[in-house]
Amino acid sequence: MHQGTIIALRDRVLDAAEAVVVRQGIANLTLEAVAADAGMSKGGLLHHFPSKDKLIEAMVTRCADHWRQHADEAYRQSPEGPGRMARALLSHLEDPESWTEQCQRGSCAVFAALAQNPALIQPMRAVYSEIRERLTRDGLPEGVGETVIAAMDGLWLYRVLGLTTVDRSLMELVRKVLQPLVGTGTPARGTNEPRAARGTHESKKKGIEQ
Repeated sequence: MHQGTIIALRDRVLDAAEAVVVRQGIANLTLEAVAADAGMSKGGLLHHFPSKDKLIEAMVTRCADHWRQHADEAYRQSPEGPGRMARALLSHLEDPESWTEQCQRGSCAVFAALAQNPALIQPMRAVYSEIRERLTRDGLPEGVGETVIAAMDGLWLYRVLGLTTVDRSLMELVRKVLQPLVGTGTPARGTNEPRAARGTHESKKKGIEQ
């Protein structure tokens, strides 16, 4: 079978597993239910995922890979300078639809792993550790990066546990409050600095000249 076909089939099964969790709950995540949702036989499913542990492990790994890709892409698009990783995280709040979809995927994988075998959550822990490590090297005052990721985690829990409505207005409010803490990054070459920054530089220059 062609590699692309195999990947497509695996993704179809993982999509089905997530759909079963969303629709019926973790307790009903069975190989039979996933096979039926994916439109294939249980034998066909077992060919790709020989056990429920392997299925959930693949769910978690795929979700972790998506989180890593989104974080890396947001980082590349974020302006350089201190706070770049924190700004990348906050940028996710500008796209509620994409962010909430990732919340759903993450919750399905994480909670399925916790219910089946907590060790299966390791790929998500690894990504989380990578992001936290990048925040510690972000050049921000101590505690700022932790505050940003704690706020993001809080919104995630609000969303997946249904504790309160996480809509565009709430996400925008959180982003606006945290944005001043992480700055706007280094201005691109050839662009003008903000007036306040120019005034500070000019004052320092005058002081040196004096």
